[in-house]
Amino acid sequence: MRRFAAALAALALLGANAPAVERLGGTRAAIVLPDGPPGASIVLLPGGSTRLKIGPDGDTESGNFVIRIRQAFLDAGFAIVYVEDPSNLAPVVARMRRIARPVIYVGTSNGTAVAARSAAALGSDGPDAIVLTSTVTGISGQYPYSAASADFSRIAVPVLFVHNRNDDCRVSPPAGIAGLIARLPSTTPVARIDVSSDRTPNDPCGPFSPHGYLGIEGDVAAAIVAWMRAHGAQASP
Repeated sequence: MRRFAAALAALALLGANAPAVERLGGTRAAIVLPDGPPGASIVLLPGGSTRLKIGPDGDTESGNFVIRIRQAFLDAGFAIVYVEDPSNLAPVVARMRRIARPVIYVGTSNGTAVAARSAAALGSDGPDAIVLTSTVTGISGQYPYSAASADFSRIAVPVLFVHNRNDDCRVSPPAGIAGLIARLPSTTPVARIDVSSDRTPNDPCGPFSPHGYLGIEGDVAAAIVAWMRAHGAQASP
């Protein structure tokens, strides 16, 4: 419990980077800019319900993996955005394109289904790249749909899969990624990064577990940033 409380307290610290809350389409969004000119725009898509509760000042108490690593993207010189309801990301992408390109989705767990479906549906109006971490490929009561339900044949932008070899969540087995990669067009750039950690609490599908990269968040974030820079994101000046 103390570890969880400490992690949530850390989420409130974004240094001098204060979120600005805007309404984009039918949802509230918190946009945070880096200290200098942004070299990319990152759309954070958390797991769980995939929805966030955003306070009046843009704060959120979510302990989800992509929210926990948001400062790493700011430190890399990227703008970030997270939304209360990610069901329609077209206005979000359009807004972030005015800030900086490329626009990159970073989804985790159930958020990978949102990222993949949106990228497939929006086409050229969607993201310039997507990062799928702890990709959900199975379904259950808590996970009624998965990334496998997206039409991967329509995804033409670069895709990065990140997975923990020790992910014991029943709906995100590491072996499930191969089938998704096979469904991508042969011309779509695709990469896969496998990591390992073994700090497991009671919930193997929770954010504070190998499924949520507990204890190796910094290393995973650094690997994602390096891939982004290889696909158009600019380094901070």
